Amino acid sequence: MLNINPTNKKMILSVDGGGVRGIVTIAMLAELERQTGKTCTEMFDMVAGTSTGAIIAAGIGLGISAQELLQEVYRTRLPQAFRSQPRGVLLYLKYLLGGLRNFYDLQPFIEALAPFAQGKQIKDFSKPIVFMTTRDVRTANTYYIVSKGPGAGRFAYWPISGAVGASGAAPVYFAPVLGNLIDGGVGLTGNPCLVATVEAMEYIGAAEGFVDGNVIHYSLGTGYPPRTYVDGAGGRFWLLEWVRYIINQTLDDTTLEQVFMTRKIYDKRVDFRRYNPYIQTESVRDVLGISLTGRPDPSSIGSGLEDFEQPQIELLEEIGRIYATKVDWTESGYLPWLDSGPDKGDGRDGGHPLPGIADTNWVGSAYI
Repeated sequence: MLNINPTNKKMILSVDGGGVRGIVTIAMLAELERQTGKTCTEMFDMVAGTSTGAIIAAGIGLGISAQELLQEVYRTRLPQAFRSQPRGVLLYLKYLLGGLRNFYDLQPFIEALAPFAQGKQIKDFSKPIVFMTTRDVRTANTYYIVSKGPGAGRFAYWPISGAVGASGAAPVYFAPVLGNLIDGGVGLTGNPCLVATVEAMEYIGAAEGFVDGNVIHYSLGTGYPPRTYVDGAGGRFWLLEWVRYIINQTLDDTTLEQVFMTRKIYDKRVDFRRYNPYIQTESVRDVLGISLTGRPDPSSIGSGLEDFEQPQIELLEEIGRIYATKVDWTESGYLPWLDSGPDKGDGRDGGHPLPGIADTNWVGSAYI
């Protein structure tokens, strides 16, 4: 069996937001459980999440295995809930008649963990410590919902299901919880790795063993999609395309920045490791070795709820499981664009490219 923590350090798990692509992450964790012979509840001392990551964090905090979360929540409850809501033209008609406020009812999201969280409050979490994010539109502040430490008292009596719903109440998709609380990913915490590290190291600290040199942090993404366009595409964008571009790039940039900032700030204090498969079509096919014949294009699967269909679910799960067999879960300081194998440079660990500036050809530009 794989031993990812031979020196018995404190373990943090943080999970990004990403809607349906949370299936990639929960499948990665289910495979990690298989390799180690332990559940995530047993492996981790603190679990943090935003949006779909909050479902995963809260589920682990309730003692549910990743495999059970995959089966009961991501394969069954969420798809059934969203398939029962209006689709296609009826969905847009509902949106129009509802005053252009939100497409979906939030209740299925709130009830995703209902069989496990019924009647339970944040104070009922024991081990691991649970950390979730949500944003209050009244003050533009992000709340860090935590079950232990100096910040725990404020959220002790929040219902777990309500907190998960608040963390996932993505604007336009869902109405704010209590009219005020929206997805924690609005702002900087779609990837909660930095704020979770700060909470553990600076606030919870030595009381729970989170001290320098004694912490391993696993940060898991929900898949890194390509965001590239052909030459001159920006000159043809119209309003909706610009809105999509700005939202996607902002989410991608802030997610990546949290990784870099965590590594920079806690480089000598925390063994920070990042895992995030590249879900570009050629990479999934050639690096992960997944046949795509007759299947959805993985790069087209977004974070939206409209992709909670069986073919998409099966493909995302396969991506997560196979990626989890290729990465090195034991390597200190692991990053998804570093190939640690003897044949360095082939992207065997998942094909994730090194973030950087694209090679752009400016020849013939009228401006330079």
